[in-house]
Amino acid sequence: MADDTDDKTEDPTQKRLDEALERGDVAKSQEVNTWFVISGATLVFSTFSASIGGGILMPMRNLIANSWMVRTDGAGLLALGNSLGYAVLAAIGVPMLLLMLAAVAGNMVQHQLVWSGESLKPKFSKISPAAGFKRPAVARSMAAAIALALLGTLYLGILPGRVLDTLERARDKMSQARK
Repeated sequence: MADDTDDKTEDPTQKRLDEALERGDVAKSQEVNTWFVISGATLVFSTFSASIGGGILMPMRNLIANSWMVRTDGAGLLALGNSLGYAVLAAIGVPMLLLMLAAVAGNMVQHQLVWSGESLKPKFSKISPAAGFKRPAVARSMAAAIALALLGTLYLGILPGRVLDTLERARDKMSQARK
């Protein structure tokens, strides 16, 4: 009789490795990615901090110095926002690009670049409303929502009538006081 145990002691076939790569299921260390991003951020901030500060400082200084000239209509504020946005983008564009490259480099050191949307697809088999309602936090939230809906209904249904009655009585008293 053949041995029916499923021991995974053999290496995976090339077909399985290719399928895993298509799914984006590759072995990687998050610590290596973190190290690259932190190292890149340290390098970027130590290298570009003065240029980032200067690139943002000058437009802001000009804005404050010439604030009396700023048009406050819609088109003027839109133009001001665009010019300030472009100044900030110009100041932080290159440093942000370097940070993105550091993040990609952390992955490239470990394996080839993988583009896969499989991990982004929702797994509807894991979504179960019945299982969600069994959780205590969800049950409390639902009870609070029902209580809030009842209070809102009472408030909107009863209170406006009482307010109107009170206003009518106050108007009647004022008209009687005038007579």
